[in-house]
Amino acid sequence: MTAAESATSARPWAAAARRLADVPGYQPGRAAPSEIGKLSSNEAPLGASPRVRSTLQEAARGVHRYPNEADFSERLAAEVGVDPDRLLLTNGSDELCSLLGAAFLEPGDRVISSVPAYGIDLKVTALAAATLFGVPLQSGGHDLAALATASAGARLLWLPSPHNPTGAAIPVDGLRQLLDDVDPACFVILDEAYRGYVARDRRPDIGLLLAEHPNLVVQRTFSKDHALAGLRLGYGIAAAPIIDLLRRVRGPFSVNGPALAAANAALDDHAWHDFSTAMVITERERLSALLTELEIDFVPSQANFVTARIPHATMAEQLSRHGLTVRPGETLGLPGWVRISIGTPQAMTELRRLLRHLFSTPTDLRSSS
Repeated sequence: MTAAESATSARPWAAAARRLADVPGYQPGRAAPSEIGKLSSNEAPLGASPRVRSTLQEAARGVHRYPNEADFSERLAAEVGVDPDRLLLTNGSDELCSLLGAAFLEPGDRVISSVPAYGIDLKVTALAAATLFGVPLQSGGHDLAALATASAGARLLWLPSPHNPTGAAIPVDGLRQLLDDVDPACFVILDEAYRGYVARDRRPDIGLLLAEHPNLVVQRTFSKDHALAGLRLGYGIAAAPIIDLLRRVRGPFSVNGPALAAANAALDDHAWHDFSTAMVITERERLSALLTELEIDFVPSQANFVTARIPHATMAEQLSRHGLTVRPGETLGLPGWVRISIGTPQAMTELRRLLRHLFSTPTDLRSSS
């Protein structure tokens, strides 16, 4: 070993640098010149309800106190339909992933995920030094039979539905069959971040599934249809012994007081929630209809975004010129695609006009890609 190599290996962070060499840092969606033009981060385009905003002004008076989450946790458990000891609040739903990794994954454990996968799932798996077994998506959705087969001997299965980055949701019957077929010793982490945008007849009965499958953990967030992404509040639902172990791993006061107050107000404001989610669904279907008309491949979505086979480079300049940003598929494991978050009606009208301009001519940009 040379003197330089010896000096490098003696640095206190050297071992961590080697272990984390393949763990990428998170890349957020690009900002846009105007707030409404940002179609890259799957945020709620209308923002939090007026009731939430006024509640936050009042909650700011108490930020010198540590938060007390007990009352809200009990209320949320009642809303979800589970006992309070089966629900755990977390700092965004991503914290739940980290807690699961810390509590249940050991070096060398087999972890299953569809690929491309959600980034935090890959990160948690790598940090635990577990071994990822990837199952390719089929037409943008999970290959349920292959996932069930791969679960034999596995410790954990990451299962976002709707999937991110494609937006495809698992049919209710398909999810039930998958849970029946998965190795009962394998945790199934059902990420329902986008549940609020899923057609009601396609939403699974979580209470029933949890009663039948003690290896199931359900992951949810207030970031999407409740529009509280900046406050970082999520929660997990699972069997009481699982929640107890996760609670032991979680740090104290990981959920802040203003987030608790805002979420409580958001649950009260049904009218705003229903109005804003209906708007997103309407705009999603308008975009899907245009993509169909223009013969652009896309994954039918049940989320607040649509992923289409459009190379980002072919439209990046035009998007920028019109004050819009979308997410390049290259950053999500889908090169040659873009993920388009649903924005306000104004932003989506502008996006549709741009897409029609770019792709409705005989020599559109696809011919040069």
